[in-house]
Amino acid sequence: MQPERWDYMEDIQMQLLSEQLSRFRDSIDARLKRLEADLCHHQTLEAEKLANLGHELQHLRAGLDDHEKRVRSVDDAVIALKAATSLAQAGQAGLTLIAAAIAAWLGGQR
Repeated sequence: MQPERWDYMEDIQMQLLSEQLSRFRDSIDARLKRLEADLCHHQTLEAEKLANLGHELQHLRAGLDDHEKRVRSVDDAVIALKAATSLAQAGQAGLTLIAAAIAAWLGGQR
């Protein structure tokens, strides 16, 4: 029978292997903690970005509402101006008609 390899390993080699495995575990633990910290930081940044986007969206909606109110106000002013212009033109046409009638009446008396 051939003796197993582990039986011949000296204590120093066992300690060396144990130390290497311990360092490997510590390295993996450190990497995992760093990844968890990075993930937490990334999640915090994403939450802040989302909150900022929400505030920006509210600001844009408020601006949109303000612009819509202004457009409606200008539209109402244009309609009022057109109505006033139409009334003024109708009044001018009426006065012209009255003046023509007076001129025709005065011209017919001569």
